[in-house]
Amino acid sequence: MKVLIGSFTAESNSWNPFYETLEQFDIGYDDVVLKNMFCQDVFEENGIEAIPTIYANGGANGYIEKDAFMFIANKIIDTVKEKKDEIDGILMFLHGASHVVDLEEDAGELFILQRIREIVGYEMPIAITMDPHGNVTERYTQLANIIRCYRHSPHWDREQCHHDVAELFVKLLKNPRPMKPEYVRVPILVGGQRSVSADEPMCWINELLDETEKIEGIMSASYHIGYSHADSALCGAAAVVVPESAEYQELAAQKAKEIADFAMANKEVFHFTGYALEPEEAVEEAITTEKWPVFMTDAGDNATGGSFAYNTLLLKMFLAREDLNNKKVLFATINDPKACAELMGHAIGDNVSFSLGTAIDEESQPVHIDGEIITKGDLNTYYAYPHKIGDTVTVKIDGTEIYVVVANHLTAFREIQQFETAGLNYKDYDIIVVKQGYLYTEELELAGRDIMALTPGITFQNVEKLEFKNLIRPMYPHDKEYFLKSKMESLT
Repeated sequence: MKVLIGSFTAESNSWNPFYETLEQFDIGYDDVVLKNMFCQDVFEENGIEAIPTIYANGGANGYIEKDAFMFIANKIIDTVKEKKDEIDGILMFLHGASHVVDLEEDAGELFILQRIREIVGYEMPIAITMDPHGNVTERYTQLANIIRCYRHSPHWDREQCHHDVAELFVKLLKNPRPMKPEYVRVPILVGGQRSVSADEPMCWINELLDETEKIEGIMSASYHIGYSHADSALCGAAAVVVPESAEYQELAAQKAKEIADFAMANKEVFHFTGYALEPEEAVEEAITTEKWPVFMTDAGDNATGGSFAYNTLLLKMFLAREDLNNKKVLFATINDPKACAELMGHAIGDNVSFSLGTAIDEESQPVHIDGEIITKGDLNTYYAYPHKIGDTVTVKIDGTEIYVVVANHLTAFREIQQFETAGLNYKDYDIIVVKQGYLYTEELELAGRDIMALTPGITFQNVEKLEFKNLIRPMYPHDKEYFLKSKMESLT
């Protein structure tokens, strides 16, 4: 058997003012595709030959330039055309949160799936693995036989989900049969920061998904949280249940509705996890707590959600404090390519005077810094195959115990290896400010106190206060009054 594989990731943020170019994607071919699909062992055990197309990871950024997207899409589509008479099926990772400039379908994933079906027809099995922060629509579920997303946020089950979908897909390949996912739209769009899987109601929803998958006739069950920072009619949550065969379609539809109804019944339970505080309160809590290290996230400048990691707001707030309660504070990182280039021309131990801040908006206004370079290092990515994407220079600000890592590329410090390659030991600091929303697993386990600062910015987390023009309404929590009225009417 031969299976065509490919991977496309992008979270396209409407509030990011710049379009994403092809140069901003991490592109790979051949073994890179196979490694990032985490299906090699399943394929080898079942005598399946993988035909890679492309691995394209644009992370979180602005809307994608159409030419950039079409380069990626055509690598997949052209290979499908070339290999359509050889392959037995198609297995892909399509994140689900991409949006493309001037693309009729809006979502790149939908465009790719539709073109594939136009080439291979509807008999060929297609399986899709997704991120829970991607969007699913009814049309999307008509184009694939298996759709399943990760259960957990942070995504510690990412590799396992890929593996599980590959195994389900192999079973379908060995016993081809008509089947399609059942879909129910859920008018909730709370974002990842209010839907951490270790917290309610997501832990309850995941328990329901686990129980659903134990039912005879059910292959998989998913709850798709949706992408909260795109102004698109595609955005929203969904329940998706895949039957074992057409015989169980009605059962799958029933279970999808039960999952959707359960989520709606618990919509008011979705909340910011951990200590989610306004910026001033977050700084005060970090300085006064006796539980350290403190990992604080600059949620409005979340580099994993489409922001730039440019913001200097929290840095200004810490600099304005006369007393840091003997705490050492590390900012990891602030992205300013111009400042980083200037600092890279100096040596460790040099005294420097420079401006930090790109001034693209109110939150990224420059701060003048006098300080000493204490280390230089590499800026690494995260996840399974970390690699260098830029440079870091860490400066201790004169007269303070505040240290700032200046970078020339956006990313979030989510793993300890990123501190290490930057020449830092996180244990040397009491307060560590990172460009995230919720903390990822490794840092969360190390934190004495985790604080989410609800800062303004491109990834402002109070999404109900953002202006949406294209979102299908009503949507919770954007239209709380509508849902409250409906609830009151149902009680009378």
